[in-house]
Amino acid sequence: MNWKVVYAALFVLTLLIVLPVLSTVNAAPARNVSGNSALVASGSPGPPPVPNPWLQPEPELLASGSPGPPPVPNPWLQSEPALVASGSPGPPPVPNPWMQEPALVASGSPGPPPVPNPWLLPESSLVAA
Repeated sequence: MNWKVVYAALFVLTLLIVLPVLSTVNAAPARNVSGNSALVASGSPGPPPVPNPWLQPEPELLASGSPGPPPVPNPWLQSEPALVASGSPGPPPVPNPWMQEPALVASGSPGPPPVPNPWLLPESSLVAA
């Protein structure tokens, strides 16, 4: 497809969206072109607004009486009986000698401290004294 046709179609679509909006934005009456429009009201004020009953907060819930019994597990949802351990704990696990890698042991003195990367330092610390 020709890209010029695509761009032209997008341009026309953009104009169709933007031009009707531009004609309604900042619309001022012809008699008051200065931009200082004034709103004048006459008569008595209207009644105060009535709160929407659907948007009122719900009343506090207050409980009275004794607490209910503790919940009972549903027998239909229990697949296996509870497991109960008895006896002494087993021995600690033994590592598999076939899966072990040699342990790394360091010897000697520690290396020098790391040097900060000059590319990551703030500009104020790069100024030489």
